[in-house]
Amino acid sequence: MHDPQTKRPADDSAPPCPHCGQPMRLTRTVPRLGGLPELHTFECRPCGVCLTAAVDRPGEGPMRYDFAQSR
Repeated sequence: MHDPQTKRPADDSAPPCPHCGQPMRLTRTVPRLGGLPELHTFECRPCGVCLTAAVDRPGEGPMRYDFAQSR
């Protein structure tokens, strides 16, 4: 889940940009479907970097991200 006003994950776990270090903005969430994981896409507009992560929540604990980077 994310806070709709700030576009950041509710638990404030947005990753830092790998280029500038600033917190990235959550731009898209794709819900879990069948055996596929939930996906979150983060963006750093100044750098033009996007990261898409599969969300891993074992037992609905804290979010952990597995990132694939694109530009």
